[in-house]
Amino acid sequence: MEVQGESTLLLQVEAKRTETSRRHGFFAAGCAAAVLVLGATATLGNHVSAKVGSVVSLAAKGTCTDGRGNCNMTKCCAGPGLQCYEQANSYAQCREACIADAPDPTHWDGNKWLCKELGPRTEGTPVCGHSGDDCSTSQCCADPGMQCYQKAVGWATCKAECVPDAPDMTDVDGNPWTCKELGERSPSTQDWVAGQCAGGWDNCLEKMCCKLSGEQCYLQNEGFGECQPLGMCSGANAGDGQPAWNCKAVGPATPGAVSKGAMVPDWALKKCGKLNDGCAESKCCLGMDVACYAKNDDWAMCMQSCEAGKHKDDKGEEWSCEQIGPRSYGLATKGFPSLYCFSVIRVEGYEAGILQANFDRQAGIFACDDFDLLTADGQTTIGDVKTIQFEGAEIVTSIDGTAGNTFLFVNAWNAVMDSGKWRNHAFICKVDPDAVFIPDRVRTHVQHHVDENMFVINCMVGDMIYGALEVFSYEAINQWSMRKGECNAPNVFGEDKYMTQCMDALGATRVHDTGIMGDKLCGTFSDCSNGGNAAFHPFKDVASWSECMDQATGA
Repeated sequence: MEVQGESTLLLQVEAKRTETSRRHGFFAAGCAAAVLVLGATATLGNHVSAKVGSVVSLAAKGTCTDGRGNCNMTKCCAGPGLQCYEQANSYAQCREACIADAPDPTHWDGNKWLCKELGPRTEGTPVCGHSGDDCSTSQCCADPGMQCYQKAVGWATCKAECVPDAPDMTDVDGNPWTCKELGERSPSTQDWVAGQCAGGWDNCLEKMCCKLSGEQCYLQNEGFGECQPLGMCSGANAGDGQPAWNCKAVGPATPGAVSKGAMVPDWALKKCGKLNDGCAESKCCLGMDVACYAKNDDWAMCMQSCEAGKHKDDKGEEWSCEQIGPRSYGLATKGFPSLYCFSVIRVEGYEAGILQANFDRQAGIFACDDFDLLTADGQTTIGDVKTIQFEGAEIVTSIDGTAGNTFLFVNAWNAVMDSGKWRNHAFICKVDPDAVFIPDRVRTHVQHHVDENMFVINCMVGDMIYGALEVFSYEAINQWSMRKGECNAPNVFGEDKYMTQCMDALGATRVHDTGIMGDKLCGTFSDCSNGGNAAFHPFKDVASWSECMDQATGA
């Protein structure tokens, strides 16, 4: 029986064969021992060539393992560029790469992988496609949770979902798709992950996986790691009083939610309807969580949901409620995912000046897809933006010695609900006026959470939201709009503590992300050049705000 591990050694030699031949002159000039080594290497290289050739031949004959089958016996893979990796003694699978001593969140069980290579890697480049690639020939997708869907004969690409005979809101044109499924959907996060993997502030080094989508275990030091949004670990202090982070990724990333939505193309802005508009002809809708539902063959409307049967708001007439168009995931015109942002400012004082500096640069909340400015003590205008006045409330001393302003901000949030702009967007951001705010970086932090019910915990101190930057998904705020009466709202809370406890009470998922903001009050601020931070706080005059913004943007 062939000794396990020989194939790996042979492949390493084969990979270096070309380099070895280029250095032939060097070896020829060496001693007899070097000549012997060269001869042995050449012989071993011929052995490897024969083995690789035999694998290619086996793959061509269809005797190697295909798909997610067990390659433990064949020790070869039918797909180009794939390697047979051992998970345990009796099971192995063909894949592009493998992380040893960790479970794979996309595999059906949570057992750790040995990642022992069985046989050589099949020659060639992996053929499964990504979003935007034509997968009509390969009929497989490389990214987790994606399915190869046909648009028309000769063209298909990998997407999360598809509605037949309707346009795709992420497509370059508004032509309909057949939505024929080609091949199988690629596996994504499995059910065992939520119960087995680490989350929150847990040390993830033992479990080597993270329970939340779009997160990976990052090393702080040799004894501690924490799950953070993919690629967002910063070397800065995380507000825990410990030294800066190593930020080495440990274990596999848990796949983010399958990618839904994109920047809204021009054709869709012109063609598709808004909430409550007719859509029988266009079969597409703009906004957040909106789709085209049919009443009958003659009428359809853009709605967030539709229940078949008689509709009281349509004189009791019957609706089929067939979804005849794709669901929309935010009116993204400046970046994806789309953001609605607002700030509450005082008419008098330094805050209006800082917001004017934002407006002059079209930065901060003015770089979000939509925004509002709110005032409780009158109205003012920033640039050409008139503030929304809302009912004020007494500010008292909170239980932690800060401003007890829950009543004030509940009134502000009610004004946001009345404005209605938030309903068009995937995420809602409340931003303090003395924060330097860069919306595009928020998009990077939350891109894996589109269409989820979540909010961001941005500070370890108190394990809560710190109010300089509050980030909520559409569904989290939608739930608040309907169920806010279920939340305890004493005025001796700061509004950020109130929103933290309210989101918990309403069942929103906590996403811990201390890297989203550098806040001196939380202890997460390093300097304004930290490219991972989406906000820096506090800067209470135009000069210091401008200096930080310049440093953050490289201006």
